[in-house]
Amino acid sequence: MTDDNELPRQRVRLTYEKGEAIKFIGHQDEFRLWERALRRADLPLLYKQGFNPQPHIQFAAPLGLGMTGRAELVDVTFSPPVELGELAERIREKLPPGALLHGLEEVDLKAKALQGLTIGADYTIVLFAEPGQIADGLIQARIDEFGAKSEDWRQRERGGAKYRYNLRPLIFEMRYEGYDLATEEHRIFLRVQQRSGATGRPDEVVDALRLDDFARALHRDRIYFEDNPEDVALMAAYPVITQAEVADPDALPKRKQRRGRKPKRVTSGSTDAPGRKSFADKAADEFA
Repeated sequence: MTDDNELPRQRVRLTYEKGEAIKFIGHQDEFRLWERALRRADLPLLYKQGFNPQPHIQFAAPLGLGMTGRAELVDVTFSPPVELGELAERIREKLPPGALLHGLEEVDLKAKALQGLTIGADYTIVLFAEPGQIADGLIQARIDEFGAKSEDWRQRERGGAKYRYNLRPLIFEMRYEGYDLATEEHRIFLRVQQRSGATGRPDEVVDALRLDDFARALHRDRIYFEDNPEDVALMAAYPVITQAEVADPDALPKRKQRRGRKPKRVTSGSTDAPGRKSFADKAADEFA
């Protein structure tokens, strides 16, 4: 491996689509998908130093299993730099079915990480149903019922530890967009907050609407970023919800482990003992 510290570097932001063919791969597999495609394209990926070097690949907001995204973002660092036109051509030749490169641009090497820039996202919830399978007015009634709430408590799990949070404040807009008889699809527009520690998830919205029994598809149409003036202007219409505002008020704060003291042993009867956080947990848990 060459000494990349002596070569100029280039950080490139890729806009791509995660399609139906790869919607059931997890974030860790998607990371490997991009690494392999870039290596097959014979591009000069910059790797981090250490025992198990990883390429400099940073995603904006990993999608959950079964979700697709039309305008996903990932930053990749190369050393030495490659001309953008050539870069795009070589990447497109090596991407597998289901991954489509829409565009790319060079960004400053010192720019803030994408995950720290997200402020919101738009989704389309698609419910597949034959005519009459979902009663007329049912979806709108469920949306109205959810909108009238101030609380909707959900449970998530991270590293083996379960925790509760209030989903309702993280849902900014939700509206029923009707039924398409030709495709047998009901469509719901959803806009959520997407900030570190406080992100609304479309799969949990479907469950909150009690529509999880119907075949569905979840598409992320757009991510909003704090370094884009147009995004900031649009999202200014909504409050900024902090993690503390949606956290379970009855949850006990974790005790800090004293330096040098061994952690308390968990008995075999305990079911909520947190395990070591995996790479996928760190990357894909939007509520961390």
